[in-house]
Amino acid sequence: MRWWLPLVLAIGCYVAPPAKLPDRRPLVTDQLPYRVERAIVRAWHLRNDWCLRRIWPSTDEFVICNHNPYLNSKTPAMYALVRYDGDARAIAYATFTPVPCRMYGRCDVITGRTVYASEHDFVDHSSGLYDHLADRGRAVEPHEQSLPSMQQMMFDALGQELRRRFGDPTWRDPRRYGMTWATTSSEIGEFVAGSGGWIVETHELRGAPPSLTATSQSTN
Repeated sequence: MRWWLPLVLAIGCYVAPPAKLPDRRPLVTDQLPYRVERAIVRAWHLRNDWCLRRIWPSTDEFVICNHNPYLNSKTPAMYALVRYDGDARAIAYATFTPVPCRMYGRCDVITGRTVYASEHDFVDHSSGLYDHLADRGRAVEPHEQSLPSMQQMMFDALGQELRRRFGDPTWRDPRRYGMTWATTSSEIGEFVAGSGGWIVETHELRGAPPSLTATSQSTN
């Protein structure tokens, strides 16, 4: 989550890809393993400069407290959602990493892909983070446009660690809009969301119980 920030900062500095990107990065499950208590999840985020934003009975959303952490102020802050089971223990994570806008202000977009917000396929605004995140990412209608260079660079940079840990993906979109992996314990996914503003990385415990359905609450 926040550990991705230096990578995004580095990419956001350039119109062309930088010569060298970090070879390794932690994953959310390194810091917050499955089944960790909700109170511990919240405390970890607050210690690491994340602010609690939206709250549902089964989901917490956190956003980087500094809303302009990138060189280009048009690039939004990274945010993340955590879904919990009935015992208030974490069973799924989704991190939304922004694709940086270019140094002089232009933000690459994928035209004609969707009219919905980028989180539409992963977040229900009435109940929080959906179940079966990898399935939902795979079900997004394919798009014929090749990825713009900034989206491709971010997708490849973040996917490098997933490939290193989990090997070749078990599913891959031919246009590189998404990849998923399956392990004995979890389903992992990486997807280009919506019109290309975000790269979403998902981690979900296999066989996790379905989420509760309830009305969204705001912390404000």
